[in-house]
Amino acid sequence: MDRDSEMATILITGNTELFTQEACRALAEENKIILAGTAKFSGKHKNIHYYRTLPVEEKFAHLFEVFTFDAVWYVTGYADGGEGSFGEAQQLEQTLAECRRSRVGKLIVLSTVNSQNYLDTYGRMGELLKREYPSSGTFSAAKTEELCQYFQDKTEMCVVTLWLPYVADRVNDKNFLGGVFRNIYEKDKVIFPYHREDRVDFLAMQDLTELLIQITEETEDSSGSYYATSGYRYQYSDLEEMLRLVSPDVQVMYENYPDMIQWPDYPMELRSKYGFVPMENVMENIGSYYRTFINEVVRGRRGAGSRILGAFTEAGKGIFKYIELILVFLIAELIAYYTSDSVYFKFVDVRLLYIVIMGTIYGMRMGIFAALLESAVLVRQYALIGMSGTLLFYNIENWIPFAIYLMAGSITGYIRNKKTDELSFSKQEYALLRDKYIFLNDVYHGAVENKGEYKKQILGFKDSFGKIFDAVQRLDNELPESIFLEGLQVMEDILENHTIAIYSLDDYQRFGRLVVCSSSRLTKLTKSIRLEEYEEMYRQVKGGNVWKNTELIPDMPMYACGVFDGDRIVLLVAIWEASVEQYGMHYMNIFRILCGLVQTSFLRAVEYESLQEERLYYPETNVARPERFRQILGVQEDMQEAGVADYVLVRFPGYDQKEVSELLAGMVRASDTLGMDEAGNIYLLLVQMNKRNFGIVGERLDRKGLQYQLVEKVG
Repeated sequence: MDRDSEMATILITGNTELFTQEACRALAEENKIILAGTAKFSGKHKNIHYYRTLPVEEKFAHLFEVFTFDAVWYVTGYADGGEGSFGEAQQLEQTLAECRRSRVGKLIVLSTVNSQNYLDTYGRMGELLKREYPSSGTFSAAKTEELCQYFQDKTEMCVVTLWLPYVADRVNDKNFLGGVFRNIYEKDKVIFPYHREDRVDFLAMQDLTELLIQITEETEDSSGSYYATSGYRYQYSDLEEMLRLVSPDVQVMYENYPDMIQWPDYPMELRSKYGFVPMENVMENIGSYYRTFINEVVRGRRGAGSRILGAFTEAGKGIFKYIELILVFLIAELIAYYTSDSVYFKFVDVRLLYIVIMGTIYGMRMGIFAALLESAVLVRQYALIGMSGTLLFYNIENWIPFAIYLMAGSITGYIRNKKTDELSFSKQEYALLRDKYIFLNDVYHGAVENKGEYKKQILGFKDSFGKIFDAVQRLDNELPESIFLEGLQVMEDILENHTIAIYSLDDYQRFGRLVVCSSSRLTKLTKSIRLEEYEEMYRQVKGGNVWKNTELIPDMPMYACGVFDGDRIVLLVAIWEASVEQYGMHYMNIFRILCGLVQTSFLRAVEYESLQEERLYYPETNVARPERFRQILGVQEDMQEAGVADYVLVRFPGYDQKEVSELLAGMVRASDTLGMDEAGNIYLLLVQMNKRNFGIVGERLDRKGLQYQLVEKVG
């Protein structure tokens, strides 16, 4: 499929750690990537927007209000052999709900092949009794996919589920292969979940992203689940041998869980549907993967000199202040020693100044340490002049210098710590405000970018005045048959439902003849219904109400509404199926309004036809003149081409219009039409009939002695 020139907007959420920064940048070359998760990314890219939020948070819902996503990629916690994320079901359910609410075109769920690791148990009659899973993880992964299946059945959203094997990326330490490489590097045991002889498969990240883009860009596909394998066949024993080549002393253990996965030899379904061809054989490049992982992830990209300097800098951050404490202490003591006899320094306490400096610069702890050092010096000086410890302790006057030193260190240190804490709090508050500003700024720019698109959506929304005005214009027609076709198309468009049928009721209100219906129901609905079989529905519709099948009675439409001519129902509009979101009062009111528009247009067309009867029909007959007949036939041809109606055209050669009109009196249904062409040939247009069920009508014509021919067109 040719790629669109415009960038697709893609939301990646869930376990976003599966995608590395390099993978996202590769995706962003031709797409706009929105990341919503807990993975940390550094740097900026014009086509990558990162939001630290989970689907269960309110901030996540705002993203759907700002951006118009072409597709959403949800990565389950079970992908790549994971054990699931916290609140997995709630996160996926919220993602599905937001996709449905915002009418996202496609949701791609990245799951795991382990969800297919089960054993079916059947009964005597071949019925499925239960499905056994070897572990709680495989069971939980399968239940997560059942949630996707439920939304897929209840909505029209395209949900594509991919059963992934292990995903290989050279610089990802969060995936299965990265964990294996790290264990090897750290001399830990490597544990594999299955047996040595069981199959193992790796899909390269580059192949996976290419597949995801192909699925996103495909517009003619439908929901489904597929194995996204590499097509290469290897066992865990082969992987063990490859790992021993890169690290001969690796210790490998097997948990020996049963492997009942029905692995396909090649992802043929994905190839035929999306043109997916996996290119890289990861197993052949395990050695290259390991070396890249160690150099890029474990050791980092820095050289030996920069790593040593960095290690020295980190270690020096804590030691430097203690070195400065001792060094300044020695300087202060030297100054005090050489200035002790100076008259100018009698009023200057260098030791107190030292304590104030250390407390002011480094806080309370260093201020107290400085005070303790100077207190020790003071004790030594008291000892040198012959003062004993007992005298020093019991003479309270001797405590004053010690108290001043400790108070100076504590007070200055406390002030320093308080200012530091206030500054730290301000920085945190600033960072929080900055994050909020960045988010709001992105929201603003996203809203500006989508302003034009939102305007189109508002003007084209299903129940906007623009849509209603368009419906009125389309229904403004003098031909009842055209109103049937346009009314059906208008309802399908606005109601977003393709199970609609319109019936015409006979004068006795016993039968409803199918006039037109959605193409999906053409072969499923009977050509007529007996109203006595729908007594409850008919009684409510006859009272001027909209029938709603709240009890979900089988073989009954979900909605029905009548089109009245006075007190008599002339048309019955039915919606046979409805999705969960179409059960509300709002939807029923729109249906009532549209039926009212059809009623107004239909009655106007019938009134026009009765007023122009002499111009449209031959006198004393019900045979339409050529111009009128061709108009009616043209509408039926349009209906047949649209797949919403069938018809059979019968020609009666050599008959007079009065003769045919009299012979067919009582045989022709109200929905059928007799007409004449310019050459004088009489035709009978039988609507909602095909050649397979023409036999009954043919027998009636034979009994009347009429000669007739089945033709494809007039003339």
